[in-house]
Amino acid sequence: MDKVLITGGTGFVGHWLRQTERHGLSVDYLSSANYSDENWWNWQYNYIIHCAPISPEKVIKCAKKYAARLLYVSSGIVYHYEIDTEYRKNKVAWEEMCLDSGVDTVVARLFTFYGDHLDDNKAIVQFEKAAKAGQPLHIWGDGSCVRSYMHGLELGRWLWAILLHGESGQAYDVGSDESVTMLELARKYSDNIIIENSRPDPMTYYMPRDTAKTKRLLEE
Repeated sequence: MDKVLITGGTGFVGHWLRQTERHGLSVDYLSSANYSDENWWNWQYNYIIHCAPISPEKVIKCAKKYAARLLYVSSGIVYHYEIDTEYRKNKVAWEEMCLDSGVDTVVARLFTFYGDHLDDNKAIVQFEKAAKAGQPLHIWGDGSCVRSYMHGLELGRWLWAILLHGESGQAYDVGSDESVTMLELARKYSDNIIIENSRPDPMTYYMPRDTAKTKRLLEE
């Protein structure tokens, strides 16, 4: 039975990987505390999925030690050169670190999602909570920024397909192709909406560029 190590295994992505776990695999889902104690070095893994928001240096060493395949969970933010943040810089650098390591690596570039276990600071979670409480929905921007939302079940399915069937050295987009503006999303929950700031979002369009390549892996 192939063994899989998942770092960041208790977060949103780890939660949905657990819900969609493939048969015939033995999977270890690491919390941040589990990751820090490094007991996972004592086990041989065939696959590693690095979801934790930290440098992949340690998992690269582990992958080399056991000749494991590595899936680095990155972000669609890497496409947006206009966003000069530490988060984007890290994603770009860590993708390159994995791809240049000599390890059998595939990359998943994640976009926007919904479903259980999502962080409370996400707009879709705030909209849902406000609507249930009968409170106004607040939009920080002019509401025109375009996103798409994929459910966590699909996220999990796509990531397992990339891990098991993706071509080494390739990056795969993970997200929905159905676009929605932030204002349209808010209106799905309530008409009681407050626009807090009329300035456009710095990232006006955040959508996958090519999901066809990823979808083909689901057929294998």
